Amino acid sequence: MAAQEPSDEELERRWKQGSAPAFSLLFERYYKRVYGFAYRFVQERGAAEDIAQRAFLNLYSKPPSGGQGTTFKALVFRVARNESLNHLKWRARRREVEVEAASDVPLDAKPPERRLDDEDQGGKLAEAFEHLPVEEREVMTLRLIQKLPFKEVCEVTGLTRDTVRYRIAKGLERLRAALLPQNPGGGS
Repeated sequence: MAAQEPSDEELERRWKQGSAPAFSLLFERYYKRVYGFAYRFVQERGAAEDIAQRAFLNLYSKPPSGGQGTTFKALVFRVARNESLNHLKWRARRREVEVEAASDVPLDAKPPERRLDDEDQGGKLAEAFEHLPVEEREVMTLRLIQKLPFKEVCEVTGLTRDTVRYRIAKGLERLRAALLPQNPGGGS
């Protein structure tokens, strides 16, 4: 009989007592999901890797005190969210400086990997998703892609349940508008 994997709660308890192997198991369980969230948030692979690693490193170096009622999953996504927001702020400041240097690059130039992605059906959805406002993309990623319960999405973002629902609804509405062909003839 195979041994049953310990729960997140058990691993979190062990980690807070100083168990590095317990944290390692939590890392293995959540790294890909946190990376995926960060990637959808900042839309850069290297930056997403850095963000995910920093999120886990921050938690490892400063474990929260017990009794907060926040799950490890919500906590690691909250730290990744904060790191992602910091990265977006840094990137915006950096772009302001680079605008003049990029004047000879064609406006429609895309990296080769993006051109390949755009050729498949999922490319249109991914592109439409990338054009959502950050606030909508964030909650949609946490709820619909990472499958966090509403309570944990609220904990991660600091938003109310109604605000999360509203942003998801607006994001879905924008995706529908971007993906469904427009009916120029109107009428039914």
